[in-house]
Amino acid sequence: MRKGELAGILEDLAEEKKINAEDARDEAFRLYFNLKPELKLEGAIISYLKGKYSLSRAAELAGITVPELKEILASRGIVRETEGKDVSEMDRKIKEILK
Repeated sequence: MRKGELAGILEDLAEEKKINAEDARDEAFRLYFNLKPELKLEGAIISYLKGKYSLSRAAELAGITVPELKEILASRGIVRETEGKDVSEMDRKIKEILK
């Protein structure tokens, strides 16, 4: 099958059978990723690294837990950057707690 022929078939079906082409595409992707879960994980990681998804959303999309995704990222040498609070703010909060 040539590139684009499947899309054309889908469009014809949508027109003739009154199916929603967008829903059909989404379902096709779901099925594809279920058959190739490693691609689902790779896609989630790539999207996370591009800043499109949070760590928790990427883990959810990949079908794994956040600790599992953290472990996978670490095993690949991917360093996650986290924002810490200002030292003076942390000192102030510690003083409040110790009062």
